[in-house]
Amino acid sequence: MLNTKSGLSTFYAAAGHLIMHMFAAFYFVIVLGIEDDWQLSYDELVDLWFIGSLLVGLGSIPSGWLSDRWSRSGMIAVMFLGLGLAAIFCGMSGNKLILMLSLSMLGLFCSIYHPAGISWVVNMSENTGRALGFNNIFGGVGIGLGAMSSGYLVDAFGWQFAFIIPGFISVLLGLSLSWHIYRGKISLLNVQSEKFSENPQQGDYLKIIIIMLISIACGGFVFQVLQTSLPKVIDIRLSSFLDLGTTKIGFIVSSIYVISGLMNYVGGILADRYSVKFIYAVGILIQGILLLFFADMTSTFLILLALVIVAFNSSILPAENILLARFAPAEYQSLMYGVKFILSFSIGPLVVFLVSRSYALTQEFYYLYWVGGILMSVLFFMILSLPLRKSATSAA
Repeated sequence: MLNTKSGLSTFYAAAGHLIMHMFAAFYFVIVLGIEDDWQLSYDELVDLWFIGSLLVGLGSIPSGWLSDRWSRSGMIAVMFLGLGLAAIFCGMSGNKLILMLSLSMLGLFCSIYHPAGISWVVNMSENTGRALGFNNIFGGVGIGLGAMSSGYLVDAFGWQFAFIIPGFISVLLGLSLSWHIYRGKISLLNVQSEKFSENPQQGDYLKIIIIMLISIACGGFVFQVLQTSLPKVIDIRLSSFLDLGTTKIGFIVSSIYVISGLMNYVGGILADRYSVKFIYAVGILIQGILLLFFADMTSTFLILLALVIVAFNSSILPAENILLARFAPAEYQSLMYGVKFILSFSIGPLVVFLVSRSYALTQEFYYLYWVGGILMSVLFFMILSLPLRKSATSAA
């Protein structure tokens, strides 16, 4: 059973994952409301997130360093407070410049979660794969909740409140976590786990590093392409024969990410029991194949296909994080996750640019899905060549 401190830490780690992904994703639904209100083009408004999406990645390195040197729980409290204020500023924006600056602030505080939060979870859990899987569920729920709640709030109250209401919730969570840390209910000090150890031959380190960096970048590309384009691709491919408004599109995207988020837990259980490399490789291959089919899909079946792709994209994350934990020195673990997420999320600005340009030129996103499918299919064979033994957590 969880003790009080562990239970509170698990709650705030999960809530942080939900809030971070909710705030990183909800703009792509909210933008549909701003598009009508400000009479600006979709690609012009999406471009306003470019700097913010860049900071989600670039901020991961200093966030990881601060988490290792100061406090993982403390950094999560800072994230809650910063995200809340940034979202409120977004809702109060009256022009493109203020909105862009507020979105940039949002992206910067989003960068805190993964290096601090994932390392926090890894070091306070016994069944690491299962704990990571449980925590990762809330990342998918956050994306889904962001799409659903923002779609409803835009239609019911206006796009401003789709920023402001979640912003106040985040501030309250930050104050609550700060209070629990102050009262000693949650430790401000970092706890290090010694259960991860892997000593490959010296010559294998470079191969492992190169393959994992390529894998993280490719997985980040697929994740960002789907997250950025999915609301719009549902709109342009299905609205001609389905009655879809912003609320309904938001609900569809929400359902995809909430349901697929549950696959994180399944992936975590499998990562604890079986070969991490095998679980990781198979999930990558399935994504690659399905993306090639998704590229030209114009029927309602694309919703199911999107669900399966996102589900497999989510399910391999526990295996990926375990692989990184096995090779990262304990004192640099948060920094290592920072490196991972600077790669994963720094793909975001490129994807925002590509999505914007693709829609401006073709009114579609076919080529992005084809590229993603080919990358993941090739990556499968690279992962199979990793010189790794069966997961150390399985043996534990």
